[in-house]
Amino acid sequence: MKRGSEKGFTLFELLIAMVIFAVLGTVAYQGLFQTQRIKEGVLTQSERLAELRRAFYWLSDDMAQIVDRPVRGALGTPEPALVVSQAGDYLLQFTRAGWTNPAADVSPARSNLQRVSYQLEGDRLIRLYAYHLDKVEDASGKRRRLLNGVDSLSMRFLDSGGGWHDAWPPANAEPDIRSLPLAIEFSLELQEMGNIKRLFSLPG
Repeated sequence: MKRGSEKGFTLFELLIAMVIFAVLGTVAYQGLFQTQRIKEGVLTQSERLAELRRAFYWLSDDMAQIVDRPVRGALGTPEPALVVSQAGDYLLQFTRAGWTNPAADVSPARSNLQRVSYQLEGDRLIRLYAYHLDKVEDASGKRRRLLNGVDSLSMRFLDSGGGWHDAWPPANAEPDIRSLPLAIEFSLELQEMGNIKRLFSLPG
């Protein structure tokens, strides 16, 4: 009985197999890399949207509780309940209600009203509040970063007659430190997201 000759892989066949495995490995790596990029992009977008929702939550909560309570400045001069400034330390400053007061050790004693300011620091939207409405010596407060990547922030104000104004109080209007608009429209120019607008009606 004649034994059949044993056959193995030739060098050419080994080279072909190695090329196939290399191609499959490259395809698999590219697929994994693309999946990782998509995952990172989705995560970044999710974090950005969560940050945006958080910023609009604070804006909505503040706008819903604005009150027409003027304050006194450091020199005792009256300041309006709502102040708009495009050139000062803040863009918008106002008095709001709904601030719980569990801390009895704050001196001087504070009310459940709060003086809140919004400002831009570079590309960051900042919310600030003071512990006391009327400015006192060594007044302190808190600040919170709400949003990054803000190129600009502008506002429009709706008066009782249905007219829109870029400033408040409107130009040529009678000065009234207790005057509040019916609504405020915020327009934010955000990096990578473009222009986003939100309209908030004020109580009253």
